[in-house]
Amino acid sequence: MAEKRAKTGYPPPWERVKEWLEALRTPLGAVFLAAYAASSFTDYLPVTAVFLGTGGVLLAISVPWASGFHKALALAALLAFGATVLTGRFDASAFFEGLPIYFNIIAVLLILSIAGYPIRAERFTAQIRALMAAMTQRGAGVRTTAGALGHLLGSVLDVGGFVLIDVILRRAAPHDRAEALAWAGRGFSFTPLWTNLNVFTVTIITLTGVTYAGLLAVSLPVVILGLAVMLLVAQREKGRIEEPPDTPLGIGAVAVVLYPVLLVAAVAFVSAFVPELSLTATISITVATVVVLIALLAAALLRSPSPLRRLAGETRDSLASSHPEFALFGLAGVLVVSLEQLNALSPVGDLFSALPEMLVAPALALVTGLGWIAGIHVIPLILLVNTAFPLDGGPAPALWAVAILLGGQVAMLVTPFSNAVTMLSRLTGLHPIEIGPKRNWLFALVMALATAVYLGLLTVLLL
Repeated sequence: MAEKRAKTGYPPPWERVKEWLEALRTPLGAVFLAAYAASSFTDYLPVTAVFLGTGGVLLAISVPWASGFHKALALAALLAFGATVLTGRFDASAFFEGLPIYFNIIAVLLILSIAGYPIRAERFTAQIRALMAAMTQRGAGVRTTAGALGHLLGSVLDVGGFVLIDVILRRAAPHDRAEALAWAGRGFSFTPLWTNLNVFTVTIITLTGVTYAGLLAVSLPVVILGLAVMLLVAQREKGRIEEPPDTPLGIGAVAVVLYPVLLVAAVAFVSAFVPELSLTATISITVATVVVLIALLAAALLRSPSPLRRLAGETRDSLASSHPEFALFGLAGVLVVSLEQLNALSPVGDLFSALPEMLVAPALALVTGLGWIAGIHVIPLILLVNTAFPLDGGPAPALWAVAILLGGQVAMLVTPFSNAVTMLSRLTGLHPIEIGPKRNWLFALVMALATAVYLGLLTVLLL
C-alpha cells in the first residue's frame, strides 16, 4: 500500500489530515482574534465561549506538530488536569475563568507580530542598513550599532528584530555577523524593562499593579546606564561595514528610529485616557489601529493596494505559524489552573510569605532567573508564582516588578529555552548553547551582580 501511494504521488493520510488542519488555522485564528477584541468590551457569555472555543481548537491542532518541549508540557498539563478530575477537585467554573488570561497573551502576541509591519517594508530595511553604515562612518562599531538596533527594533518587533539585523549584516558585515548578532541580543535584553509593547512587561505590570510611570521610574536608570556601559564595551572591537549600502540615508531612517517610540507613547496615551480597558486590550487595539492606518495611508499615497496585500499576507503568516504560542500558553494555562485546584502551589506561597519583606524582591528575581534557566518559560512561571503568592499585595509594586524583569533579563541569554536564544541560534546556525550561555555567561554574571546591588538600593528607598 505504501509503495502504491509512493507511485501515485498521494501523501499518506496523516499528511492530508495535517494539511487540512493547517488550512483551518488562518480562519480559526481570525475568529479567535475577533472574539478577543469583542471580549475586551463585553462579558457576554457567547463571546467568551467563542474565544475559548476557537483557542482550544487551535491549541489542540498545535500540539501534535509542536516541539518535544511542548509535548512534554502537554503531558504534564494533562496529568495535572486528570488529577483534578480523579480527586474530585475539578471546578469547571473556576477552570474556565482562569484560562482567558493565557489566551489573552496569545492574542496579544499574534497582534504584536504585525507591529513591525511598517519598518519591515523593503525601503525601510534599506534605510536601516544606511543608518548602520552612517553610524559606523561616524566611529561606531558594527557590534555597537547592532546592539543599539537590537534594543530599538526589539521594542516593537521582539526577537523578530534580529531577522532584520541579520538581513543587513549578511551584506554589510558577513564576517562579523555572529558576534554582532550576539551584541544585538544583549541590547534587546534591556527592552522588557521599559516598553509597554513587550508581553513579559505587560504581564508584570498587570500582576503587580504597578503603574507604567512607576515602572519607568525604577527601571529607566538600569536601562540607560546598563545600555550605555554595554555599548561602550562593544565599541572596543569596532568591526566595519564591508559592503557600502546602495541607498543613501534619508528621512526613512528618522521614521525607523521614531516609530517604536511613537508606538509605545500611543499605547501609554490610550491607556491613560481609557483606563477601563485592560492593558493587553489597549496594546492590541492601539497597535492594530496604527498599523492598519499606516497601511491605508501607504496605499493611498502609492495609489496601489500592495501595502494592504502585504499586511494581509503578514497577518496570515502570523496565524499560520502560531503553533508555539498556542501550545506554550494554552498548555501553561491548563497546567497552572489545574495545580491551583489541586492546591499544589501552596508551598510556594508559604515560602514567599515566610520571607522578610526586604528579601522578597531578591527571591522573585532568583526564582525568575533560575526557573527560566531550568526550562520553564518566564511568563507561565510568573503566572504560577502569582497564583501561589499574589503579586499585587506587596508594599512596593514597582520593586517587585523590576525584580522580576531583572531576573528575566539575567537569564534571557543564558537559557536555551528563551525566544531570543532560539532565534539567534536559527539565524547563525550555531547551537543554542554556543550562541547562548557560552557567549553570554559573563554578560549574565555582570547583570546578576548589578541586579543584586540595584535591588538592594531600591529596597532601602522603597520599603
